[in-house]
Amino acid sequence: MLSRVASHLYWLSRYLERAENMARILDVGHSLALLSGSAGQDSAAIEPLVITDTLDAFRATGQPATAENVARFLAWDPDLPSSISNCLEGSRENTRAVRGSVTSEMWETINDTWLQLQALRRGGEEPIDSEFFDWVKQRSHLFRGVTFATSRRDQPYQFIRLGTFLERADNTARILSVKQGRNHPVAEAESESDSDYYSLSAVLRSVSSLEAYRDTYRDSIEARRVAELLIFNPQLPRSLRSCFDEIDHILTALPQESGRHARRLAAVIRAGLAHGDLEDVQRVGLRTFLDQFLAENNSLGAALHAGYMEMR
Repeated sequence: MLSRVASHLYWLSRYLERAENMARILDVGHSLALLSGSAGQDSAAIEPLVITDTLDAFRATGQPATAENVARFLAWDPDLPSSISNCLEGSRENTRAVRGSVTSEMWETINDTWLQLQALRRGGEEPIDSEFFDWVKQRSHLFRGVTFATSRRDQPYQFIRLGTFLERADNTARILSVKQGRNHPVAEAESESDSDYYSLSAVLRSVSSLEAYRDTYRDSIEARRVAELLIFNPQLPRSLRSCFDEIDHILTALPQESGRHARRLAAVIRAGLAHGDLEDVQRVGLRTFLDQFLAENNSLGAALHAGYMEMR
């Protein structure tokens, strides 16, 4: 496969997953703001900016850091590469560039998503409510379902899945790092305050794991168990372990010679997640563990680009 084609396939899915993840973060933040009755300027309002590493970009706009301004910035700002609107457009443009490598149903799904987004803009609407965030998540789910149902299990399919899981692992680690890394020592199973409970619930809801937590532990929500679930549980689709199980499997289906370094990095990361446990995290601290994971995940992304997507 041409490196250009591989790059477009990889990024169309990364952009779409990034848009969905942004919608998840903003939707939970919106719900918590309504629950607390605080939509004004506070530390909670900038949390989505910290998670998505866009705090400096927002401050450059000069806007007050209210929940509404932050949500509108992350959803619709035309100058922010990772805004929901720009990610959906980026996914569509990458899909259009490789229409011969995707099914007609996949193209129609992503193009229709973009057309609906443009219709909102032409109508003077830039919604930042739960209905809009649910729409973004549903369109992402629809594309994944159509991809699964209509694609051959060939190299294009594998590059699409590769982008999805690398982006998903990054998002889960960022959410855990910001929402738990600073405030919750995972070594202790202390009783949680009301604010802790809502914060931990938000972490689980943002990665669709609240029901999984209840089914797994059948107990009150504790910081150490949330970390354990989202890092090490192999059955949870958005856990770090599950993402790297998929990445490791995908890389075995891609050309072996050009991706040797990437496969080695992925194998090392997966081994640490498959054979590690919460005691390993406790020894270094959750924030340090997650920062190291994010650095390794970024290194893997660079290795994948060098091995499969650079022009030769």
